Amino acid sequence: FGQRLRPLTQNTPKPLLTIGAKPVIERTVEQLRGAGIKNISITTHFQADKIKDHFGDGSDFGVNIQYTHENEPMGTAGALSMLENVDEPLLVINGDILTEVDFRALQAFHREHGSDLTVAVRKYEIPVPFGVIKAEGVRVTHLVEKPVLSHFINAGIYLLEPMVLEHVPGTGRLDMTDLIEILLKKNAVVTCFPIHEYWLDIGQVGDYIQAQEDVGSGKFKK
Repeated sequence: FGQRLRPLTQNTPKPLLTIGAKPVIERTVEQLRGAGIKNISITTHFQADKIKDHFGDGSDFGVNIQYTHENEPMGTAGALSMLENVDEPLLVINGDILTEVDFRALQAFHREHGSDLTVAVRKYEIPVPFGVIKAEGVRVTHLVEKPVLSHFINAGIYLLEPMVLEHVPGTGRLDMTDLIEILLKKNAVVTCFPIHEYWLDIGQVGDYIQAQEDVGSGKFKK
């Protein structure tokens, strides 16, 4: 876990990396509490005791925290199979996300569109430093000078209905991308919620440095 963030994660679980004065996952817990979400389950693997020691049962943070532990990595969706008695929409967030997304707005969007699963997405632009030529055979039909390609990327935040858990196998690895593909084949309603607020996936050392700068400068305000 956290291989791309070494040596920062040599002795620290990635979600406990400090951004400013707080671990990134503590900032997420505070945002959830602010959105009225009090019951939280944290999935652990590498150095699980450090996360448990930090949060305990969550009472010091104004929430109720339970833990599910992976003996082996189960993917971003596999641990959902260990949850019990889920009878309301479930919010799933990667542990290395720094964001100011409005969770209440996400919930309203999910409900408005009758979604089985909503995935939060972020616009990602890729500048092409060359002129791009379109052609039919050898005949040029169009030329665009240094275009910017725009795509929606998976932001690692999901809201799903309890019925979605029926499609998570009890054993083995399953990523959220796999689960979404399963749902699409079942003709489930899968929608995307665009994030316009601050968002950063702290996956590499450069991202960690950027997060520190953004918190220090006030660009990230939560």
